[in-house]
Amino acid sequence: MLNIVDQMFQYCEIPEDGQQYFFNDSIENKKIIVSAFKHNSFMSKYIYMPILSLKFVFNTEKHKRIYHYLNHENLTSILKCQYFYVGNQQEMNDSLESKYSWDLAFDLLNEKDNSNQIQKMFEEIKRRRPFDSYIWSFTLDENNMALQNYGDLAVVMNPQDTFESLARKYTNSDFENMNTGNAYILPLHVVYDYQTQVKYLSNTLDIWLDSINSGNYGDYQDASLAMYLYSLVFKSPKYHQEEEIRYVINKIPDINGNGYDIKINGKKKLEAPFLPSLCSEIIVNHKADHVKNESIDTIQTKVKSMIENYGFNNTIVRKTDLEY
Repeated sequence: MLNIVDQMFQYCEIPEDGQQYFFNDSIENKKIIVSAFKHNSFMSKYIYMPILSLKFVFNTEKHKRIYHYLNHENLTSILKCQYFYVGNQQEMNDSLESKYSWDLAFDLLNEKDNSNQIQKMFEEIKRRRPFDSYIWSFTLDENNMALQNYGDLAVVMNPQDTFESLARKYTNSDFENMNTGNAYILPLHVVYDYQTQVKYLSNTLDIWLDSINSGNYGDYQDASLAMYLYSLVFKSPKYHQEEEIRYVINKIPDINGNGYDIKINGKKKLEAPFLPSLCSEIIVNHKADHVKNESIDTIQTKVKSMIENYGFNNTIVRKTDLEY
């Protein structure tokens, strides 16, 4: 079996994180994945969800620290309720972000088949989202200059503990009886490489078009779901310095297509647990020096006092190692 596994890793370009996830899976699941690859390696690479998950997964057990950037002014409300409000994919700060992959796919589709019927079918799968998806953004870099634009603090969290806290809240044990309100949690690496994006989208579109011509509904559904996954992980190359890790929370929606916990200022949010056990450290960066009447030192003192008031007594607050 090992030889075919090596072939699968090489052909499907499975990185180390995905390989480790595979070997940690059950024997039964590994056999199912390998069997699918042996049956049709090309289809498995581009539209088979278990292999696509291995391609893009972020291994929460391999890494010890992830960083979420925010402004210190927003920390009080988070500490008070002990939740992070995680935003909906359709309501990102950059409205073009959720459209990026779909727009790229549409351009590629036009080169293959620009008939009105195909374009209408494509618009339909784009509208018919299988999940109500929410994105919690992190990075592995505590000194990420690009993400410091989002705030003067980097909250340090444990990847596996964070994943388990979300799973406890939203996912049933062994995925049994998953229903409205439950969610599938996917920790994923964002893909910025344009050539990779084009390769996956183009080949998936070929499969999608072939499924329409042949009437293969199963391949049509799998290809449509794969394109939805790409919309969650593909991002414009101009943002590559962010090196973003995403915890994607795919909520099973209600009859109206919603899975949110709460609405804030009209926007859908999930309440992701934020407990003292999840946060080991908070790092203050030099964006603090640009806050009116403040400095990195005064904000460090303020944040330390703030977190202790809410029981985060073991959380360290320190200044960034960077000099500016």
